[in-house]
Amino acid sequence: MFERFTPAAREVVVRAKQEARTFGHPWLGTEHLLLGVLAQPDAPGVSALTELGITLDACRAALGQVVGRLVPDADALRTLGIDLAAVRRRAEASFGPGALDHPPRPAGRRRLLWRRARREPQEVTGHLRFLPRAKRALERARRDALALGDTQVGVEHVLLGLLDPKGNMAVELLRRLGAESEVVRVHVLADLGMAA
Repeated sequence: MFERFTPAAREVVVRAKQEARTFGHPWLGTEHLLLGVLAQPDAPGVSALTELGITLDACRAALGQVVGRLVPDADALRTLGIDLAAVRRRAEASFGPGALDHPPRPAGRRRLLWRRARREPQEVTGHLRFLPRAKRALERARRDALALGDTQVGVEHVLLGLLDPKGNMAVELLRRLGAESEVVRVHVLADLGMAA
């Protein structure tokens, strides 16, 4: 899917994964893709968000209020100079990959363990699954690029793909920050020099 993405658009996805891990989320959603877009303020179309008062820090704060962080202890340890990623790497070097992971969960106890997982947050490592709405947003980005006559998917297309009229977490974050998705779309297209 990412073969038609520009290096900057690929960087959005990489940055989105970093943001998801920072929040301790074991998924990659539209909210993380929005943070990945905002992490590239010089990319085409992103200045439209800045003009509307939507910044990376404001969006992170809004996401923290809506979804929250699932690894609050990691931040506390980081302030003490303890890097959990480094601890995990050293443990896995000594005891093998996955040494600190929980054992596989029995199928019948999923609900109970979900509650327990919320009480015992842990650092998210490894592969993050794309939520269906994030996949749809990236597919819309590809379609928007084609509709605009572009052969490659850029950051501006990823941003446009996130603006789903049916709604998603990125649209909810924009709304909480005072911008409706239709208004953002008009500003982005105007920034790109195109009519809505």
